[in-house]
Amino acid sequence: MKNCKKIFLFIIFSLSSFLGLSQSQKDSLEQVLDSIYPKQIVSEISTENFTEYAPSISANGRTLIYESNKDGSWKLYLTREGNGSWADEISLDSINNFGDSVDVISGPNFSYDGNRIYFHASFDGGQGSEDIYYSERIGDSWSKPQNLGPDVNTRSFDGFPTITTDGKTLYFARNSKNTPSGVSEFCYELYVTQKIDSGWTEPRILPYPVNLGCEKAPKIMADNRTLIFASLREGGMGGFDLYQTQLNADGDWKSPVPLQYVNTTDNDLFSCISASGDIMYFSKKDDIYSVEIPEEYRQFQNVTIQGLIRDADSQSPLTASLRITDANTSELITSFDNNPSDGYYSIVLSAGRAYNLEVKKEDFSSALYYYDLRDIESYQEYEKNIDLFTTAHLNVNIYDIELYDPLKSTITVKNDVGRTIVVVESDGENWKTRVNLPIGSAYNIEVESENFKPKSFSIDLRGLILYREYEQDIELVPEKVGVPINVNDLLSGGSVSSSQLIIRNKTRNEEIVISGNQTINLRVGDRYMVEASSDRGYAFNSTEIGITKEGKLQTIDEKTGEILEDSKGVELKLQPLAKDANLTLKDIYFESNSSDLFESSFEELDRVIKLMQSYPSMKIEIAAHTDDIGAALYNVRLSKERANSVIAYITSNGVKEERLISEGYGESNPVVTNDSEENRAKNRRVELKILDIKLAQND
Repeated sequence: MKNCKKIFLFIIFSLSSFLGLSQSQKDSLEQVLDSIYPKQIVSEISTENFTEYAPSISANGRTLIYESNKDGSWKLYLTREGNGSWADEISLDSINNFGDSVDVISGPNFSYDGNRIYFHASFDGGQGSEDIYYSERIGDSWSKPQNLGPDVNTRSFDGFPTITTDGKTLYFARNSKNTPSGVSEFCYELYVTQKIDSGWTEPRILPYPVNLGCEKAPKIMADNRTLIFASLREGGMGGFDLYQTQLNADGDWKSPVPLQYVNTTDNDLFSCISASGDIMYFSKKDDIYSVEIPEEYRQFQNVTIQGLIRDADSQSPLTASLRITDANTSELITSFDNNPSDGYYSIVLSAGRAYNLEVKKEDFSSALYYYDLRDIESYQEYEKNIDLFTTAHLNVNIYDIELYDPLKSTITVKNDVGRTIVVVESDGENWKTRVNLPIGSAYNIEVESENFKPKSFSIDLRGLILYREYEQDIELVPEKVGVPINVNDLLSGGSVSSSQLIIRNKTRNEEIVISGNQTINLRVGDRYMVEASSDRGYAFNSTEIGITKEGKLQTIDEKTGEILEDSKGVELKLQPLAKDANLTLKDIYFESNSSDLFESSFEELDRVIKLMQSYPSMKIEIAAHTDDIGAALYNVRLSKERANSVIAYITSNGVKEERLISEGYGESNPVVTNDSEENRAKNRRVELKILDIKLAQND
């Protein structure tokens, strides 16, 4: 059916162009064409008694501006599409009230992003009779008109502007110098100028066969290659008709083709097509009409991308620089800024290429998007809001390189000139500590934790910053000192070669198991319980040590209990296992005037349990002693109860009761005189005495 229609139209167009139809024949032809391509008056806009003229539509097809004389002079109006119709007409007062009531304001044209309106007007102070102006959108309002300047405007007429989607190429009309003879219409010629850093290039007249001497109302389409304009030339339907031409790959304009699906015997002017490319709006008979565009006349397929650029945290609008390049060749397609009042942007991209979209703003993050439009076969529209941020989130995970425990640390951030920006403390409980870093600088981050070697790293937040979240693991190495530990026989003083050491860190969760008589590296600032034992006929022994912040070794004198501040090593003496051997148990504590054991006593008692499990034949006496405070009989009874509490704990952990005997000696067997609190503490003790033991031959 479509092919038949094309053949039929070709025949009609050929007759019209080459045989020269009479006016009545043209009227008949118009009726035929109108039945095939019906033209609808836009009733929501058009009025019966006034003229509505020169429509221009936004890229997304939802906003239309036009001019009308409904208020007695030519003014600009805006209307928006809603529920399939145009409504909420707005007078653009900032433009309409800029000059005098007699000023002509005409030929409006939307920039494709909807952020500018170009038009021509006869305001005072211009370059000529009528100049090209523009007005920028500020939210729902528009700025006062700005003259495009002497690069474009001359002392004569300059008007009917139309701008490409990238805002870099402007087409417009000037008074014709080559008006065809016998033409009574006011004629123009079409020009083009390019945007450069310093303004606009010298306008160039479009070549033949675009310009024949009587052209008007150019409109560049969203593909930036298709130009539709009105022309009064031989072979037309009557008056101004609409023609379409395209730039080819060599940059030359193709021969213009009449748009017979829209042309009538009246003046047909001011076409506008949204980026979707399916509906044309145009001016005819003092009103605005619409017509569906046949497939064969539709422009190259486009994709519209639009949305808001915002601050990621406050959601307030931002103005940023947008740069579009060919993804394969890196060729710059266009660059522009979005609207500063509400952050709105709109981009029209032609199908058939792949693109990179880069969004940048100083002291903000960037955004980078890839659009592959090589296989696009129909118009598509994307909504894409872009959120930029001023600070990146650096999540620092600080932990012990050996134990993998989080550490309490100080994080100091310095900028690239060494000035401290922020100091953040990690709590030592959570793995992640967040540091907020302003975009736009390079930073050096120093991490320090007491008794650990400091560490630093750098992060550069200059240039193209796409991500907000950064992660950095910091493994801190503990400061250590070498501590010699020797295990000797209590009786002979010789080394116990079979000894084993269990070193438990009381500051953090760490346990070290080594053989005795060697130097071990221990952490500065930590305290340790050192337990020595041997499976070759020895009891256990333990002591508490510490490493000061200065790296000095603290030990406890076994005889006096005195803390030695700068020891050269640790010496532990093991009692050989034999009948009647005595072993004073350390750190056995009870509630005041009670036989209830403190939980802190269990560690030493667990050593007793382990010893008895290692030597099943061993029987022991648990003897408890007190100081001389209180009545002697009371102390005997209390000490007996305490000895029984110790035995109860041991037997509850698997040791048979018949292997243990309890004794309470009260204050009768002091190891030192009870003349000071320190000495009384030494007399309050629990001792283990071996009653019987049978050692294996190799013990």
